[in-house]
Amino acid sequence: MKIKKDEIIWLILFITPAISLFFLFFILPILFLFVTSFTNWDGISAEFVGLENYVKLLNKKTFIRSIVNNLYWCFTAAFITVPLALIIALLLAHRSRGWKVFRTILFIPQVVSSAAIAMLWLALFNSEYGLVNVLLDFIGFSEYKNHNWLGNLRTANAALIGFSLCYVGYFMVIMLAKTAGISDDYYDAANIDGASQFQKDVHITAPLIKSTFFLCIILAVIFNLRQFEYVYLMTAGGPANKTSVLVVYIWNELSVQRLGRGNAAGVIMIAIGAVLLLTLRKLLKSETYN
Repeated sequence: MKIKKDEIIWLILFITPAISLFFLFFILPILFLFVTSFTNWDGISAEFVGLENYVKLLNKKTFIRSIVNNLYWCFTAAFITVPLALIIALLLAHRSRGWKVFRTILFIPQVVSSAAIAMLWLALFNSEYGLVNVLLDFIGFSEYKNHNWLGNLRTANAALIGFSLCYVGYFMVIMLAKTAGISDDYYDAANIDGASQFQKDVHITAPLIKSTFFLCIILAVIFNLRQFEYVYLMTAGGPANKTSVLVVYIWNELSVQRLGRGNAAGVIMIAIGAVLLLTLRKLLKSETYN
């Protein structure tokens, strides 16, 4: 079908604002970030320093630890949080009594502010009156009676990683919505063949929501790669930078006016994110076709 000239004009008029905003608030900042990463910019003046910022970053143990922690968060979300959300979604898809209440309870963390959840998590792991220590002491682990989970080098990361379970409700709702669109014909045929509920979940429901499951994995990686508020509010990257993540590291660099180095860290973060997402997309795409 041939497009008329006046339709082209209207098309240009409609897409120009969107393209302009995308360029202004996405492309331009990334270009600025990339250019200033090769300088010692302090917010006022800038001098070209080549790859110096990148070399210094890659020689910083705190920066490397931040990358490792981010990857740790991402893989935990991909292999624990999302699969757990899938299991819960499959169970709730049976529409048993009280399933709506359970769904609502799991989704509550998504409508509560990050600061409020972080404060709640701090209270749970408080060394003096935290519920976690009280329960452990009650069941016989008295050595944890006054344990400082978020201040201990061995347990700080584990306590924070558990926080990623807050996303279970979000991914559960996405996959549960997908199950609602599955035709009853599949289950009717399975019932005729005498399939159990478990067999229907494994051989019908799970395969038909596989693409949504993979989407949730990608979203989980994105969420955890840009993790900031929870870590900053609960540990600020401590103790001894043990829980530092990339965005917290960038924040600390910018706070002391090392803007060039902070921007270099941002470029590396974008590169890591791009590699992770492209790799996941390739792996999950081939798995979907299989």
